[in-house]
Amino acid sequence: MRPYIHCLLYGDPGVGKSTMASTFPKPMLVFCFDHNQKEMPYRKGGEDLGLSLKKIETGENKFIEIPYRDVKHPDGLTRIEYYNRTDDINNPTAFAYFRTRMGVLHEEYDVWKTVVVDSVTFMELQARKLEEKILNPLPKGVSLYEKGARFDGRTWFAGATSSLEELLCVRLAGLDMNVVVVAHVDKDKNMISGEIVQVPFAPGRLSSRSLLTAAFAEQYRLYTIRDEEGRRLHQAQTMNRDGFSAGTQIDAPDPVYPHYQALWKDWDETYGKKQKRED
Repeated sequence: MRPYIHCLLYGDPGVGKSTMASTFPKPMLVFCFDHNQKEMPYRKGGEDLGLSLKKIETGENKFIEIPYRDVKHPDGLTRIEYYNRTDDINNPTAFAYFRTRMGVLHEEYDVWKTVVVDSVTFMELQARKLEEKILNPLPKGVSLYEKGARFDGRTWFAGATSSLEELLCVRLAGLDMNVVVVAHVDKDKNMISGEIVQVPFAPGRLSSRSLLTAAFAEQYRLYTIRDEEGRRLHQAQTMNRDGFSAGTQIDAPDPVYPHYQALWKDWDETYGKKQKRED
């Protein structure tokens, strides 16, 4: 029997991170922080049931509304919830709504087989804008850029890092279901397992202390190569090599075609046969 897995997918733009995430078991809930059209891999090959609003009560006669889209695929439902709205740039609500949403997710544990966050880059941006505009704004009449300014804008980054630490490394990493977190490549390098390698992008201590990578047992770097005929091929790296960090606890082949089913080849051959013998 296959266990659920917690997977961190990372790579440069356009290498198929969201496409691989979309192959995980359904029903699937996608928390989309990226801009519109970036969620297209979760919509392809399915029947689009259109946009709706999810209402969550926040108090007496008060509620928030989160836009979502249901897509019916042959292997089950994908729901895409959007946390990228910019109706009022001075009142960014997306990340605050996400925090509220996570507070009621436990009511749906029996609904979803996979939860996806796409992506860490824009999740951090929404969290930082909430800090900058709402939670810790500049004092009235103060400019961050004026000479001798006493306000330190790094507090916004610190606040956003703390929020992502809580939600990614504590809340989501503790779920008893498949969890997929999509990230980009960090420009800096870290020491991982005795090797100096590039790692998934994450702000502050999530990267410097390897908190994000430590929270997810499966970590795959996605990339593309050219075959002998010049065709572009997508691959997933599951072990440390070539200057990039990766790892697997389910013995996923390295490299492997970036699809959920392909990850289990060695697992099924080893533990599937053992299970049949025991049966």
